[in-house]
Amino acid sequence: MRLLIISTALLGAAGIAYADAPQVPSEAPYIVLSDNHDEPNGFGFCIDTYGAGQSDLLQTHTCKPPSDGEPRNYEGHDTRFEYNPDTMQVESYPFEGFCMQALIATGKSEFALLECSDHPRQKFVYNDADQTLRLNEDQASCVTVAAETVPAGPWVKRPLALVTCDEADASLKQWSVVAE
Repeated sequence: MRLLIISTALLGAAGIAYADAPQVPSEAPYIVLSDNHDEPNGFGFCIDTYGAGQSDLLQTHTCKPPSDGEPRNYEGHDTRFEYNPDTMQVESYPFEGFCMQALIATGKSEFALLECSDHPRQKFVYNDADQTLRLNEDQASCVTVAAETVPAGPWVKRPLALVTCDEADASLKQWSVVAE
C-alpha cells in the first residue's frame, strides 16, 4: 500500500495524469487525449475536423469506430490524424496534404486544417516523456482541450486550445500518438 501511495505521488509530481485511458475503437493512426474524462463510450477524444468530413477548423471528438472497407479519403475517417516527427506536422489521414495549424490572435487560439506547408505554426513537437504536443516556435505552449464536454449528435466533443503548458491541467494536455 505504501509503495502505491509513493508511486502515485511520484506520478502526480511528474505531471503524468493517473486516470482511465480511453479504449479507442478507431484504426491507427490517431491522436487521442490520454485521459478518457467523461467520454460516455470510453472511446476517448481524438483530434477531429469540425463537423462531418473535411473542414477548415479542428476540435476533439469521440474517437469513431472503424469504417471497414472504406477508402483512405472516406469522410468518416475524420478523427484519424498522424504525427510526422520528420516534418513536425500533425497530418490528416483521410485528407492527404492537409495539416493542423495553430491560429493565434490576442487572447484566443484555434486550430485549422490547412494545406501542409512550412508555416511555423504547423510545426509541433511531441514529447514522449510528458505526452505533450507543443508548438515548435513557442515550446512553452501546449495543445490542450477545454475542461467541459459538449454534445455532438450521438457523440461528444471538446474545443482545442493553445495554452501555456505550466498553466494547463495535465489531463487536458497529455496525448497518445498511435501510429499505423
